Amino acid sequence: MKKIGVIGGTSFKDWDGFELEEEIESHTSWGTPSSPLFKGKIGDVQVFLLLRHGKNHDIPPHKINHRANIYALQREVKKIIGISSAGALDESIEVPAISIPSDYVNFWNVQTFYDERIKHVTPSLSNQLREELLKASKEAQKEVRKDDVYLMTRGPRLETKAEVQILKGFGDIVGMTMCPEATLCQENSIEYASITTVDNYANGIGPDKVKYEKIVETARDNWENVTRILEEYLQGL
Repeated sequence: MKKIGVIGGTSFKDWDGFELEEEIESHTSWGTPSSPLFKGKIGDVQVFLLLRHGKNHDIPPHKINHRANIYALQREVKKIIGISSAGALDESIEVPAISIPSDYVNFWNVQTFYDERIKHVTPSLSNQLREELLKASKEAQKEVRKDDVYLMTRGPRLETKAEVQILKGFGDIVGMTMCPEATLCQENSIEYASITTVDNYANGIGPDKVKYEKIVETARDNWENVTRILEEYLQGL
């Protein structure tokens, strides 16, 4: 049976098509993951779902134990799709939107499994997995952005207007979670790509004041679009 890992983020709500079989509690040499692994099925595919912010969505972005999360998943799978939320750094982006980022910028809080020895990886997102998700998006008749650069800040606060003016020169969308997952997967030879919901304009880009509650509301409204793409992709495996 084919297997894949899915990391759910801010947009995650109940996944109606997901048939839960068991919850796998785990502890790793890097600590305890954000949530149990929820083992279940979508059609004929075994899915291992992990909730990045915890079962109760109470783990802030700067407190997420990415190393434990990826280490727990890599015991089960060799492909991971991360579901993330981000803000638009350009007013030309129509919000809300769905993005399958092509690259990322992570200058700060870079995480690694190699604290005690020298090992350099060349980080990237999986082109093959991205192309498969883009194909699934087309088949699901969901329009997605495919060339965005995801820029990561540490959080938990949002960015100032002055910071956004600087950051917009380095990326298209800004979020707080995706990049450590991508890098840690690269270190473990795991294919990783992201479906990112673009749920707001970054501070100072749009006319409205950015409110976290509104971001969450929009992200969860976008969840149906995410699940359509995910399920189309899984059915094609």
